[in-house]
Amino acid sequence: MKRTIIGALAAIAVSTSSFALTAAAAQTNQQPSQAERMQHWAADRETLLDAKLAGMKAALGLSADQEKLWDPFASAVKDAAKARMDAMQKMMQTREQDEHMSPVDHLEAMADRLSQGAADVKKIADAAKPLYAALDASQKEKFGMLGRDMLMPERARFAMEWMHHHWGEHEGGGAE
Repeated sequence: MKRTIIGALAAIAVSTSSFALTAAAAQTNQQPSQAERMQHWAADRETLLDAKLAGMKAALGLSADQEKLWDPFASAVKDAAKARMDAMQKMMQTREQDEHMSPVDHLEAMADRLSQGAADVKKIADAAKPLYAALDASQKEKFGMLGRDMLMPERARFAMEWMHHHWGEHEGGGAE
């Protein structure tokens, strides 16, 4: 429990460091470039992911045998996050260079990003299988609860929440 709290405190520290950087830039009347802001944002996201992984690992209370299975899982999660960040930076560079894509080029780029994302999710699943199989029932419940944030990309999580809310209202189960 203490380690989970430490992970949460680390996440708060990351968010306050971003605020401090922004405030410092405002005080000097210099606005960081879009590339600089992206670098800071990427570094903050990486630190936050590290804190979330550390908190998850601590909350699971892994045995020595389970501990051996953690590193491949954590590496797959980090690699997928890095790939998403690289794709975002590439899109931003394309926009900064004012490269206009045709609708067909846009669809092709989207298909490439989705294919890469699917491959990354598959790598995470493959790395998570042996770890998850080694967990006891209590650990599996914690893994599912704590892992949602890292294992489900933001768009998918948003879509799932929207569908849950939308369907809840129309199935008679949603209270308003």
